[in-house]
Amino acid sequence: MSEYGGHRPRIHASVFLAPNAVVLGNVRIEAEASVWFGAVIRGDDPDHPIVIGPGTSIQDNCIVHVGNWGPTVVGAGVTVGHGAAFESCTIGDGCVIGMNAVILQNASVGRESVVGAGAVVTEGAEFPERSVIAGVPARLRKSLDGRAAEWIARGGQHYVELGRAYRMAGLHRLKPGSLDAHRDEEE
Repeated sequence: MSEYGGHRPRIHASVFLAPNAVVLGNVRIEAEASVWFGAVIRGDDPDHPIVIGPGTSIQDNCIVHVGNWGPTVVGAGVTVGHGAAFESCTIGDGCVIGMNAVILQNASVGRESVVGAGAVVTEGAEFPERSVIAGVPARLRKSLDGRAAEWIARGGQHYVELGRAYRMAGLHRLKPGSLDAHRDEEE
C-alpha cells in the first residue's frame, strides 16, 4: 500500500489483501472484498477515485486503473476473473467479469451481468443489467436468466469465504496495527 498524490488507500479491516498485491493512491476497498495475488489497483488520479464495493473479488493479476476520464467504480459482490483489466468505468453490483476481459474508459456494465472471458468492452459502451456480454468488440449476446442468474447471485460469496480463510491462515499482507496501512473499520 502506498500513498500517492496526497491520497492513501483506505481499506476496510475485513479485506483480504494478498502479500504481493499493489494498492496505490486514491483507492477505497470496502468490507469483505478481496484483492488476490499479483493484482494492481492504481489510483494515481487525485481527482477520480477507485472504489471496490463490499464482497467484491479482484482476482490474481488483475489491473484496475483510473484516468482523467472519471472514477472507476466496482459494485458490491462482483467477481473479477484472473487477468482482467479495466479503467475509469462502472461495473454494477453482482457482475462476473471473465478472465482476461478488458473494460475501457467510460464504459458501464449493468448489475448482475456477465462479461465473457477475453471480451473487450469498448470505450463508452453501455450494457443494461443482467446482460451476457462477449466478443471483441464486446456485444450483448442475451439477457441473463434462469440457472445462470442463480449461479451469478451465489458466485461472489465463495470469494468472501475464501478471503476470510486466507486472513485466518495469516496469508494476508496487512497485519493488525501495521504502520503501512490505513485501515477503515467503519466504511
